[in-house]
Amino acid sequence: MTAAARVALVVDNTRTQKQRSKRSAPTQSFLTDKHPIYGGKAEIVRTQQSGGYWHFRMWISEEGKYVRKTLKTKHLDTAIERAENEFFAIKANLNSGKRIFSPTVQQAAEDYLKHRWEVDVKRGSITEGRWGTIKSQLNHFVAYCGIVGRSEQSSVTRLSDLESKSLQGYQQYRQQKSARDVTIKNEQATINALCKWAFDEGLHSVQHYVFPSISRRGVDADTLRRSTYTDDEYRRISRALISYTSNKTAKAEFLSAEEQFTRQLVRHFFLIGANTMMRFGELYQLKWGNVETYSAEEQRLVTINVLAETSKVRQSRVIKVRGGKHFDRLRSLSKNTKQGDWVFTAHNGERVTRDALYYHYAQLMTLAGITDWKERNLTYYSTRHYGITKRLQSNANPLTLSKVCGTSLKHLTETYYHADLTEQERAALLRYEGSAAEVVELD
Repeated sequence: MTAAARVALVVDNTRTQKQRSKRSAPTQSFLTDKHPIYGGKAEIVRTQQSGGYWHFRMWISEEGKYVRKTLKTKHLDTAIERAENEFFAIKANLNSGKRIFSPTVQQAAEDYLKHRWEVDVKRGSITEGRWGTIKSQLNHFVAYCGIVGRSEQSSVTRLSDLESKSLQGYQQYRQQKSARDVTIKNEQATINALCKWAFDEGLHSVQHYVFPSISRRGVDADTLRRSTYTDDEYRRISRALISYTSNKTAKAEFLSAEEQFTRQLVRHFFLIGANTMMRFGELYQLKWGNVETYSAEEQRLVTINVLAETSKVRQSRVIKVRGGKHFDRLRSLSKNTKQGDWVFTAHNGERVTRDALYYHYAQLMTLAGITDWKERNLTYYSTRHYGITKRLQSNANPLTLSKVCGTSLKHLTETYYHADLTEQERAALLRYEGSAAEVVELD
């Protein structure tokens, strides 16, 4: 940089600082009276529009803003005393690392997401998918705060505007948006995680928000029952999968080899999900090096090493489950079966996209004649629900099953036992000498 350029830069920076100060502070002609305190570190002022009342003013260099507050008195000595109290309170907050100006709700959410990305995603504490869920949940919170502030603009609603009971109407707001109670409860937990982080960072005076209670057990049971396939639906989907991936269909629809194989990936993703009861993210990130099929009692089983970094609960587990034949068949169809390859890799060598999985799932629901799948929230995750439900109906050991599924025994029993009202009715109608219920084959 030339000397002339450096001089120009200094002049420009000086002009910018003067302009910033001019915007931040009243002009001298606007002030009618001014008294500095503590060597000019703060001051009390009166303006042409203050009606003779004194105001406290202090420049916060850390945040580049003036603190302004009315002292509610026209008496100079009283004003000085109150200003000194304000000065010490502000200094105490600054010394403890707290911010003086509360960020907007939108800015706080952005900062929190950045924190979770840097601290949790990059270190492997949560998956990128989980981070995306948190972001989506906070988007609803930010939108609601705009309404709470009566501005319809969350960018002007500050954390300091929210008190512990300011979000009492959040559940009703989300219900009007067709959100289920279990979804709302999860969002509230995320919102309070942000609140605690903001409090710890000195950005907020509230440690957590108080929400009206939502009965988790009742909500989960009803929601889970609706979002799980019936035996008839599972059979129809299984038959639809065979038709959807057949050579006859491929010829009739003029499918390329790549398109036909993508359908095979969808087929196996569905069937393996039901047999292994793995979560979507665990299955989507599974590699061939963590899969080993074997035979036992004339069945093809599979041993899977579920890595901690792919699990929602961030804990690794080794499971032995059914579905070995599906892995065998997919391995014979795939071109990418090395130890480091994703199990669900397309012919182009890239992992099949989530969009492709969801697109074909929608096509599959139509082919199977399930018209209310969106309303019931039937997704790939429903294969996990269905698999667990069928194992419980087959009298599988709940403790062993909880370890296979990577969930707590309490969650398994409270959620799935209470949800299975059909099985309860079946048990009530059984004769004492009745045989065990038929187990649907998960093929």
